[in-house]
Amino acid sequence: MSLYFSQTDLKVFSIPDFSGRMGALKATIRPKLEAMGEALGPELMKVWGQEFFAHTAKHMRRTVNPPDETWVAFGPKPRGYKANIHLALCVGKAGPQARVIMKSESELRSALGKNLLANRDFFKKQGSRFSEIKNFLSKDESGDGETVEDWVEFLQEQGRRLTQLKSAIFDVGFSLHTKGPKFLEEALTAFKTLRPLYQCGSTPGAKLS
Repeated sequence: MSLYFSQTDLKVFSIPDFSGRMGALKATIRPKLEAMGEALGPELMKVWGQEFFAHTAKHMRRTVNPPDETWVAFGPKPRGYKANIHLALCVGKAGPQARVIMKSESELRSALGKNLLANRDFFKKQGSRFSEIKNFLSKDESGDGETVEDWVEFLQEQGRRLTQLKSAIFDVGFSLHTKGPKFLEEALTAFKTLRPLYQCGSTPGAKLS
């Protein structure tokens, strides 16, 4: 089994009916995500010095509308990941992405917002590293995220929303382009770039340097 996503894989997300798409996801996409989770989890632990648990989406609550994307998430706990900021290797019609996500139900949502604002100078200096980052809360018809034009202004707005709105969600990352054996290497590199954002959501009072 190849550990990357081909154009044939992505056609799964064009299957219109629920049972057809769910069956194809289970047969072709999910096994790859599970294998990628097994491969990337230990690599993330080596780089970050902390354990990551892989959680592959099952979409068990869906009964009518098939998912436009699916993923394997990497979180700090063996049971569940949505209550914490987490990394996610996602794939949909637009292709795969490496993302860092915090759901609205996380108790550290406000801490993430405060840390984004408190570390503005760090992110301003590191702006070139995030020049191709996308906001996946705003997507086009293919499911691709919106490119962030002004990185510092974007973080200020996200920081404000996360500290003030209980419904706020944070979901940013990079599109992945490799269709070959170095795909996981590209994904790991993208996650390394996203690490400061993960730290802002996992460590109250984080000071980046």
